[in-house]
Amino acid sequence: MFGEKTKWIWINKENNINEYAEFKAYFSFEKNKTALFRISCDGIYSVRLNGRIVAFSACADYPDYKFYDEFDISKDLKEENELIISVWHIGENSFTYVKDLAGVIFEVEIDGKIVSYSNKDVYSRKMEEYDSGYLKKITYQIGYGFSYDADKETRLYSPSTEVEKTRDLHKRNIKGLVLGDRLPIKTIKKEKSLIIDMGKEVAGFFELDFYSADRQKILIAYGEHLKDGNVRRIIGVRDFSVEYVAKQGRNVYLNPFRRIAGRYIEIFSESPIDIDYVGIRPVNYPIKTVEKKFKDPLCQKIYDVSVETLRLCMHEHYEDCPWREQALYNMDSRNQMLCGYYAFKGGNFDYVRHNLLLISKGIRSDGLLSICFPSGLDVPIPFFSLMYIVQVCEYVEYSKDETIIGEVGDVIKSVFNVFRGRVEENGLIKSFAYPYWNFYEWTEESANDWQIERKADDESEESYDLILNCAYVYAAKYYEKLFGERVDTDKTKRAIKETFYNNGSFRLSTKTHRSSQLGTAFAILIGLGGEELAETIIKDNKMIKATLSMKAFVYDALLTFGRKYENYILKDIKITYEKMLDAGATSFWETEKGSEDFDGAGSLCHGWSAIPVYYFNVLGVDKENT
Repeated sequence: MFGEKTKWIWINKENNINEYAEFKAYFSFEKNKTALFRISCDGIYSVRLNGRIVAFSACADYPDYKFYDEFDISKDLKEENELIISVWHIGENSFTYVKDLAGVIFEVEIDGKIVSYSNKDVYSRKMEEYDSGYLKKITYQIGYGFSYDADKETRLYSPSTEVEKTRDLHKRNIKGLVLGDRLPIKTIKKEKSLIIDMGKEVAGFFELDFYSADRQKILIAYGEHLKDGNVRRIIGVRDFSVEYVAKQGRNVYLNPFRRIAGRYIEIFSESPIDIDYVGIRPVNYPIKTVEKKFKDPLCQKIYDVSVETLRLCMHEHYEDCPWREQALYNMDSRNQMLCGYYAFKGGNFDYVRHNLLLISKGIRSDGLLSICFPSGLDVPIPFFSLMYIVQVCEYVEYSKDETIIGEVGDVIKSVFNVFRGRVEENGLIKSFAYPYWNFYEWTEESANDWQIERKADDESEESYDLILNCAYVYAAKYYEKLFGERVDTDKTKRAIKETFYNNGSFRLSTKTHRSSQLGTAFAILIGLGGEELAETIIKDNKMIKATLSMKAFVYDALLTFGRKYENYILKDIKITYEKMLDAGATSFWETEKGSEDFDGAGSLCHGWSAIPVYYFNVLGVDKENT
């Protein structure tokens, strides 16, 4: 925790949106001592010690529950030290940020004594080189891009302003992110632009090093694929680009705030530039992988790319995709956690625990969880709230850490009691009206994405959904494991069978007669079907196929029958993932449609699609390793 003299500060009390600020401090250091640096802010920070970046991160938290980071900076110190802290105060809600007052708090502790700390005597400046009025959003999930002017690097400092923010800060017990080296690039000249190919999907910070004969504005677009030979910059209302105003001469720049992702960068300049380097410097969460060797080259490739997909979707927290959203969803992260227990040494339990805690802080006043964590925008998905119970229980089973129940148990009870309280006399739970989104997976009959835009006064047709009711029964078993409390769901199970069973399968809702692999799998998982139902999953071509995100439930349902369907699962994984590899994938896609899905906005790197890691381990695919 911070010392009493350490204060929250900012450059002013105006609390402007999209504002960048820099703070400077000096201190002395004696050899053979230990120095710790602590920091929290509203937004994203970058720390330079004697000119070198030593720490950076987004403070992914909530106004009423803030984290601080702690770093050992001993090895980077000299006798006299200059500390420069830069902060991007975003100030507008997104899927990765909750709006709060601007501010930063930091201190340096050497052998137990605080030698430098934030207060009104710290000199600071507004970073005029960043255009605060540049309010172009990349996507509404991510928020703003940036515009940087290399000729505006002013150094006019003045005393800081102390601001009132919470003193109740909690240590973020995960490792700091690591900035990787420059990657090899290939430059392709186009008629009106330059294409930079990094050879694979990369997530990190934009960096450039080039010579410009003139001062000029440069537009930098980025993406995961090329279409008609160019980066797809504009996709619907999305704009995957940032701007840089070059000064005359050599330009060297790294943006340590806005993380971007993709394989390609396209440079549009007003006059030619001489490039030494333009690309994305990798930013990684430092974690060691468990090496696996497979005799089958295809299995090896699928496994390795799955692990790479996991790594690309891990930063301050799990991310669904590093290109389009960078958001923590608890359903997505459930897949990522399961894979990580096997892919990463030590099970990666500290990181998982932190994510589960962060999710718990997104509890809403209605007792359910938000859509993302942290998120200032919200369209809550009831089905996902139920899955939080599942992923916490799985974490306890793998890690043997029951202490987390004391921290998140009340949230789990809140979530479960919402559903238990909605069980009607007929034994079923009705689908949720506004403002909820009854999403299950990205397929017809299960996406219901029209509900995102509905209004409070819209008429809501009453219906019951198979997956929601099955998920309640499914989550109840995990709830029982966590709390030792018997939950009677027999009435609901009978009602599910009576309401949804139709000609050898289960229809998805009371509004349709269609069935899906996912819905059928959930029916099996709660004990409402035997092998005849499993056979329909495999053989019924009219059944809606499960998407990459939800195949885990299908595979789990089939595995309830022992080894009988293991070959089917392995074959399905090979067929599904080989198609992506044959298309040049270096990370696995959001859906099998790839970039063409979602009107051209489909992600080519999505954490939930790494599930081969889990099933290759469960099935013992590598048991004949050399």
